[in-house]
Amino acid sequence: MKSKKSLILAVVALVVAVAVLVTVYFVTRPETSEGGKSFILTVVHSDGTQKAFDYTTNAEFLGDFLVEQGVVEIGDVDDGMFAYADGEKAVYEENGCYWGFYVNGSYATVGLFDTPIEDGTVYELRYEDGSSWS
Repeated sequence: MKSKKSLILAVVALVVAVAVLVTVYFVTRPETSEGGKSFILTVVHSDGTQKAFDYTTNAEFLGDFLVEQGVVEIGDVDDGMFAYADGEKAVYEENGCYWGFYVNGSYATVGLFDTPIEDGTVYELRYEDGSSWS
């Protein structure tokens, strides 16, 4: 009998914990804004060359918009990351490199696909060598 009560209490505690985590996520997630937003995206390639893209859009999230524009391609990466930026591939598991994502010059705190587009923001994708990490 005591074991059954413990199991019920554990399930209730788990449900409450999940509800709290979901609530925290929705309260703290980045907000999107409606309407036209202008921003600049700079892609810094492995050879140091840069290409700037100047956009105006009503889209809400950066990653989805850049995929639609053909600037970013998912490739065969299946973890929510992207493999190609402006036609160049960087996949850590293959070549020790990755695309660093920066917002207004600072390393981004959320991923490309979770970043709301903000008017006047400068986004940057930098080809970076992470092979020295190992």
